[in-house]
Amino acid sequence: MGKFRFLHFLREQWTELPISTADVSDKSLVVVGANVGLGNEAAVHLAQLSPKSLLITSRDEAKCEGSKADVETRSGMTDIESWPLELCSFDSVRSFVNRFEAKGCTVDALIANAGIVTIKYAKTPDGYETSLQVNYLSTALLSILMLPHLNKTGTPENPSRLVIVTSAVHYLANRLEGADKWPSIIDKINDEEYSMINVMRNRYHLSKLLEVMFIRELSSRLPIPTLIAVSAVNPGLCHSRLGREFEPNLFLKFAGSIYKGLMARTTEMGSRTLVHAAIEPGERERHGHYVSSCEVAEESDYALSVEGREVSKRLWYETIKILGDIDPRVRTIMSEYLIQDVALE
Repeated sequence: MGKFRFLHFLREQWTELPISTADVSDKSLVVVGANVGLGNEAAVHLAQLSPKSLLITSRDEAKCEGSKADVETRSGMTDIESWPLELCSFDSVRSFVNRFEAKGCTVDALIANAGIVTIKYAKTPDGYETSLQVNYLSTALLSILMLPHLNKTGTPENPSRLVIVTSAVHYLANRLEGADKWPSIIDKINDEEYSMINVMRNRYHLSKLLEVMFIRELSSRLPIPTLIAVSAVNPGLCHSRLGREFEPNLFLKFAGSIYKGLMARTTEMGSRTLVHAAIEPGERERHGHYVSSCEVAEESDYALSVEGREVSKRLWYETIKILGDIDPRVRTIMSEYLIQDVALE
């Protein structure tokens, strides 16, 4: 499905997804963004399977306490760890990884779920448009900094898992056409004038396309057979709190409620795809791919095009340059864990 097809979308929305039952008793699992929505439901699913350990994150300490209590109450698991992680801040990502390393934690599967939708143009303290940083740059930084830990637990027979939550709306993100002529892809996306053109498709939709491209580029640089299976997962349209910024606008709130009322899955149903990719067999078939309704699906036509593939490579190098300047561990990880060295000058 290289294009967005409405009937296919509806069939997927009304498909009953399998409930994962894999044995995770010897697995250490991490779920990012678990206080509400998909991350919360995924954490409950995983906790009900009694993993060796479960670490969940929320934006601040208060949300961490609330999400820990909620997941433990609903699942019956009583020793869940809950740490703050704010993806609007690169320092918060680095602090999270520092704490993970200092405590000697392990991870067999990381679900990078946190994300935002916004119609306002605003920059983070790090200087990036909010959805660009939260949905893409910080998620990429976290993923790369966690690669050594995922590599440590993975084996050729049973790779560890990195799951980044994307969306079918990446099919609608066509705003990168002509990017081969831009001096910098990320600078262009970050620009306020560019970002305000066709706001929704130029922010959330585009950030989801960047995630699909990131997974493709990362997977192509992991050794074969890989010790880490990576995938970009689409949970479908769900009754989650992702669009909560629109709620003060009565018209948008009403329109959104009608749209979701007719077409949305429950958040619990959507979370099954996240859990499936994180713990069920078939990780090698999913490796490097876009996954929807627990099955590998085609990326967008643009992502698969010649231009899209070239833009994807440029985006990778720009991303690694930015993240390498933020944390020098990125350069070390590139040279030690990936096939190709990336020149960061």
